[in-house]
Order: sequence, then C-alpha cells, then structure tokens
Amino acid sequence: MWLGGKLAPSLQAVNGIPIVGQYNQRALERLAVEQPPPPPISPHLINPAQGTLFEAERDWSRLGPLQSLPSLTPAAQALPNGFRAHARAQGWRGEVSRASARTLRILAAWIGVQAPLREADVRALVSANPSQGIRAIRVVQFLAGRGQLVSDPARQINRDQRAIERVLKGLPGHIEAEARRWVLVLRGEGRHRHPTMSYATIRRYVSYLWPVLHRWSGQVASLREIVADDVRAVLGETQAHTARNRHTALRSLFRALKQERLIFRDPACRVSLPKVQVLPVPIPSDRLRGLVDRAHGPQARLVVALIAVHALGVGEVTHLRLADLDLSRGRLAMQRDTVRRTIYLDEYTHTLADAWLRERHRRWPTTTNPYLLINQMTAQNTQGPPVSRRFLHEVFRPVGPTPSKIRQDRLLDEARHTADPVHLMRVFGVTAGTAMRYVYAAHPQKRSSLPRK
Repeated sequence: MWLGGKLAPSLQAVNGIPIVGQYNQRALERLAVEQPPPPPISPHLINPAQGTLFEAERDWSRLGPLQSLPSLTPAAQALPNGFRAHARAQGWRGEVSRASARTLRILAAWIGVQAPLREADVRALVSANPSQGIRAIRVVQFLAGRGQLVSDPARQINRDQRAIERVLKGLPGHIEAEARRWVLVLRGEGRHRHPTMSYATIRRYVSYLWPVLHRWSGQVASLREIVADDVRAVLGETQAHTARNRHTALRSLFRALKQERLIFRDPACRVSLPKVQVLPVPIPSDRLRGLVDRAHGPQARLVVALIAVHALGVGEVTHLRLADLDLSRGRLAMQRDTVRRTIYLDEYTHTLADAWLRERHRRWPTTTNPYLLINQMTAQNTQGPPVSRRFLHEVFRPVGPTPSKIRQDRLLDEARHTADPVHLMRVFGVTAGTAMRYVYAAHPQKRSSLPRK
C-alpha cells in the first residue's frame, strides 16, 4: 500500500526530487530553527593605508578559545587555503600542518591579511599561548615565500651573536662594559685594525670566561684590578684541556683591554701552561665490534660507517650535500676549505648509502633540502639547513664511543699499518702535523731523539 500526499515519509524520490511528506516536513522545521549568526569580523584588521603613530607590541595572552575567533574576510580565507595547498606540496602532514594552519587562522582572523604580517606577531602569538597547539616556524616560512612577512630585526642577528649578547647582559655593569669592548676588538672595531673574528669563535671564548668573570665581579670593581696570581688561580682549578682554552681566552681578553687603554698591564701575558701533547689511543676491540649494527635506522648506519671507515669529522658529515654522492661511480666528493677531496666508497658503505637514499625518498619525497642527512625538522624547513652536531651525537648514543673517538681510532689503525704520513694525508685529507701525530702515536720509535737547537 502506498501512502501519498502529506503522509509520504520522503524515503523515495521521483526524477531526483524527494517526495515531501509529514515526517520530512517536521525534520525541515527543526532544521529551520534560527541558527546563531556568525561571529563578526575583527575590529582590529590592519589597514595598510593608515599611518602608524607609534609602534606597540600586541598582547596575545588573552586570545580565548579558538571557537570564538572572528569571521574571516574573503581575502583572509584565501590565505589558509593557500597554506593547506603549500603544506601538501611540501609533505607536511599530521600535527605539524594542523598546528601551523591554526596559527595562520588566528592571525588572519584578528589582524587580517591586507598588510604583510609581522614576524614578531607570529612568534609572540605562539609564545603567549603554549596550550593552544600552535606553531610559528612553518607559518613564517610560508609568509616569507609569499612576500607577506615583515622580518623581525632581532631575528636577523647571527644566533652566535644573540648567545653572546645574553651572556654579556648577565654580567654586572662594571664588568659588562669591559667585556663588550673586548668583543668589539675581536670583531675588528677597536683602536687598531685587526682581522675580524667570527661570532662562533667569540662565543666559545665567552663561554670559557663566563664563570671566571662572574667570580671576579664579586671580588673587584674592574678588571684592571686583576693580577697574575688571580689568573694562575683560575687556571689551576680547571682540568688541562679546559685550562688551555681558558688561558687562550684570558690572553685575548687582557690583550684587547690593554690595547683599548682600559687596563695598565696585561696580567695574563706572563702566565704560561706546560705543553701537554695528548696522543690518540685505540678503542678496545670489544667496543668497536658491531658498531654499525647498534645504530638505529639507515641514516644512523651510514653516519657510523662514514666516520668509522672513512674517518670523516662530525662537521664534514653534517655538511655533506646530496649532490656530492655519486652512487653509480661509488664516489663521495667532499669540499674541505679550498681542497676538494674524493672518497671512494667501499661495498659496505655503498650499500648503506643506497639504503639511506631509498629511506630518505620514502619519508620525505618532496623535500628540497640539499643536504645528504636530514631529519624531521630540516626536511620540512624551506630554508634547507643541515642537521645539527647535537643530532649527530644523538645518533651515536646507542653506539657507545663518541664520533671523535671512533675517528681517532680509524686514523690510528691506518697509521699502525702504514706508518706513512703522506698516505694518511692523501686518504683521509688530514694535515701534515696531524698525520705525524698519529704516526708517532702508532710507532713511538720513529720519533727523533736528537736534541733540538
């Protein structure tokens, strides 16, 4: 029996048009209940035609729940859509993509997209709302690529320079001024012209002296009160290697202050340390056995092989580029300063390199990072940075010995078999002094015993 008219439950359709009945009419009436209006558009949208009276930092700490965001303008809606397409092209998946999209949605809702967004706003938003599940770095890269980002001047400073600044600000005022003058001299900005020292080297010097300067700040009002006995005291309390680094930094500090006429005499110039030559020692064979097998994953195994077999340094491994590896010829080209070194891969390392390239393409098929070694962070970074030295040390944590110890053992083993420093220089690209040091460590009888004039 067919019930037509108003009693039809609209379970069938004729020519694609549903049959309207009493039950369906009630459902439509329930749906027709007035929905709450969409939230209004933000009153804080930036108008690029309006001049700026003075700069003020936005307070993002009172953001509120994400459900209460203002509505997006049509132009603002295009930005999150573009980001989602960009994320798919870059292979950004999961929470990384969703968290970045939330960040962009908040920015577009509150301040709009008519004017370029400030990098300081992006980072301030994320730092003020750690519980919102939002991220900044992918948004910054996306906006910069579209020309819609105003870079933060504070972020343009070298990261080593920022680290130096943080340390100097932590010093008492009377010591801070003298330490800042020292840094300026190292950067070639003193009374006399000097070669400019890199911020990375200055950062190491500052790290060596930071505890010493803090200690002296509670004892003296100025570094001009420091005498040679004070220098000997701080050097005598540290281990040999640390004392040598600290001694070098102290000599640099007081030499610069005397040049700038801030002190009367150099208390570190007549303080010397005994010369101790530390010879490399081999690693016990039981610790070397199964090094590659203990590494986790194809990338880790390749890294261990490059250091344990070919004696590459940590910095050299991290800066290997994908274009440097030629699997068809079994070669790895490496640039060291102005010299280009070619490494001929053995069969085992060649197999590990092939396995890593396959894994690299499987996990990050769309990455544009030019380096051979990548991780989750560097693969998704459009600036294409290399992996950090810390990442490489984490790779060796389950292996046991440190990368430097493994490299030393490889060089020492080769020197033990050849006793030819020229061979070490050609195969491993080390300097003449380094090659002789390993030859002497492996063959002490070859060291000359003739008195030197």
